Amino acid sequence: MLRTYLGSCHCQSVKFEARIDFDAGTSKCNCSYCSKLRFWHVQVRREDFRLLSDEAALSEYQGNNAVAHHPFCKRCGVHVFDRIDMPNGTGYPYINVNIMCVDELDLDMALNAPVTYRDGLRNDWGNPPAETRHL
Repeated sequence: MLRTYLGSCHCQSVKFEARIDFDAGTSKCNCSYCSKLRFWHVQVRREDFRLLSDEAALSEYQGNNAVAHHPFCKRCGVHVFDRIDMPNGTGYPYINVNIMCVDELDLDMALNAPVTYRDGLRNDWGNPPAETRHL
């Protein structure tokens, strides 16, 4: 069920609103960035995400993947979401929301949602990696 959630970083400098359907599932990726961050996310359409704080509260890291933008809070360093420019198999640009930044997250609902594992390390986004326990 699609529902509107509020979310934020640790220090509350970065705040957002997103329409999320946890029943559609969450994702974890094994690329070097996501695995080191232990980034557990849910994908939403860009039109279903709204940054409520000023962009000036964010800094951005961009690694080897030219379509993935990794903004984070300048003050506390929390990685709240990703912006993905290229469709990466979806047909549209999207936002990956860090579910641990969703305020009032129903942890049982998140834990019971299906998880899709992505093999970003090998750029094989359509298949899960052989090992997922560390994600």
